Amino acid sequence: MRNGDRYDGSVDQPQPLVDALAGARAGVVAVDRADLAALTLTGSEVLRYLHTVSTQHTSELAAGDAAEALLLSPKGKIEFAFRLAVLDGGVLLDTRAEAAVALAERLARFVFRYDVAVGSPGPGALSLLGPQTDAALAGAGLPVPPGGDGPGRAAVAGPALVVHRTLLGADVVGGAAPDALRRLTGSGVPEAPLDAWEALRVEYGLPCWGQELTDDVIAEEAGLLGSHVHLDKGCYPGQETVARVHNLGQVQRRLAGLALEGDELPAPGTALVTEDGRRAGQVRSAVLHPDLGPVALAYVRRVVPTGSRVLAGPLAAKVVELPFVVARHT
Repeated sequence: MRNGDRYDGSVDQPQPLVDALAGARAGVVAVDRADLAALTLTGSEVLRYLHTVSTQHTSELAAGDAAEALLLSPKGKIEFAFRLAVLDGGVLLDTRAEAAVALAERLARFVFRYDVAVGSPGPGALSLLGPQTDAALAGAGLPVPPGGDGPGRAAVAGPALVVHRTLLGADVVGGAAPDALRRLTGSGVPEAPLDAWEALRVEYGLPCWGQELTDDVIAEEAGLLGSHVHLDKGCYPGQETVARVHNLGQVQRRLAGLALEGDELPAPGTALVTEDGRRAGQVRSAVLHPDLGPVALAYVRRVVPTGSRVLAGPLAAKVVELPFVVARHT
């Protein structure tokens, strides 16, 4: 049942997912992130090169610094999204596995003027979910990333092992990630399915490449100006569109949540309409959440206010703010 913007999941769920989410809320679980891939860029001009081609201010980063960035089309649409950690003599990037080869090819295409070598992408990542993340890392003999609200920092243990702090816990990235996962599970951290990470991602309203971050979306629609785009730098592909949209005011749609009625999920790409038939937006991701029931992330037109009832095909839903609020039971 639902009460306003608070939810009580009432749909039967696979027990491993229920247990994993409970573990992530109370302690910590580890998730093998087969959906991520990592690649290394080396050379004396890596940071200068990324500063030129990406949305992020990288030219003054130092070893241990971390950042998130985008590569945009000339019209400002999102083509790639990635995270980086600065190593001694290079950077370790990670991105969605299905984008990694194309991202490496895109980066390699324009390095001819720079001392940069783009490595081949490969698997190697895991996520820790939950408030006991730092204790789990320390207990397994893994580095703990710095805390705080300042510029991003990662715990860098070498080119094959970087630990990023995340809103959900931490991500371990690099070729040594499989060994790190074995050390974590060997020290008592339960392993959870990838579905647990996806459920929490949707709950927190975190956009993902290939789902919410696609080549018909601009950064401000996805809420990425504070995290992935440095507004005080220029001279990168798509910068004019970013600046114009930011300076002229709000975009026409925003990323929002949908609390769906019933037990079914709409397919990604399903169009949203208002109850009187007006265009309202588009569904991007949907999950059957153990605590929230059926919920989705969608781009919703700004003229459709929070609290509105919309239709995704035959399915009705309520537009809610992100992140979703989970009802706590005592």
